[in-house]
Amino acid sequence: MYVSGEIQIVPITPDISFTKYIARVKTIMEASGLQHTMHDSGTNFQGDYALVMHVTQDCMQSVLDNGAPRVLCYLKLGARTDKDYSAEQSAAEKVECYLKAKAH
Repeated sequence: MYVSGEIQIVPITPDISFTKYIARVKTIMEASGLQHTMHDSGTNFQGDYALVMHVTQDCMQSVLDNGAPRVLCYLKLGARTDKDYSAEQSAAEKVECYLKAKAH
């Protein structure tokens, strides 16, 4: 099953900065091959459900392995059968195109 969604990894740690934890998460996402876009409060992605679950586990484990005593993961998933959105333009891209067309 192909899914799209968003993941937010939250290290629970006394550290002020999450950079070292999220940098590892980004490395895992890059190596996985998942189509993804990182933003300030999480990462949007598309890919095979089994791969998403595997990457989620790896990301959470990396935060724990990097010294955080706890980690929270917020995961939103969607799947559909009426379209092949693996080849479709993202919603954000559609909005950008719409705004550009409307401006002309």
